Amino acid sequence: MLRRVRVPQSLVLGLAFLLASAGCSNMPTRPLTQRDSASGTGSAPAQVLGLLDGGTSSANSKTVVVGLLGGVVSVGDFTVVIPPLALTRTATVTVSQPDLAHPIVNLSIAPASANKFLLPVLLVANAKHMDRSLLSVACMSYYNPTTGNWENLASTISLLNLTITTPLSHFSTYRVTSGGKAGW
Repeated sequence: MLRRVRVPQSLVLGLAFLLASAGCSNMPTRPLTQRDSASGTGSAPAQVLGLLDGGTSSANSKTVVVGLLGGVVSVGDFTVVIPPLALTRTATVTVSQPDLAHPIVNLSIAPASANKFLLPVLLVANAKHMDRSLLSVACMSYYNPTTGNWENLASTISLLNLTITTPLSHFSTYRVTSGGKAGW
């Protein structure tokens, strides 16, 4: 005799939401479309990303309004992935890489009260410029304005994708470090 197992509807809906919000189509490692490849950047519909109307961009800076659904903001060699529900309110996020030849990125968010996340935000650095022998010892560093020093952060290195990823609890100035030095 077969026994029927009931699965709570809330569990099914929760899993469906997680799968929909974590799909690879919005991630920095997603497959590039022909349009993405031609422009060097990709963008998904604002409704999916949680990006709202408004914002500015240049070759080394991008400012967008991010909603509760999160979003992805890419500039130069850096991508910020804000997961759904990481923010408690809509906020304006600015990502800038002042010198595209150097692996330093400035992240800011307004209002300042939004600079504390409920879930870690991911900072992903494209390390394709880095010497492969240095990549294995690379990490992301945070500039601590109180001490005036760079502090290494726990980072994940992908030798396959040539990326360095670190979870962030707040926005500040970050850089890719290898062997105690910044640079590719």
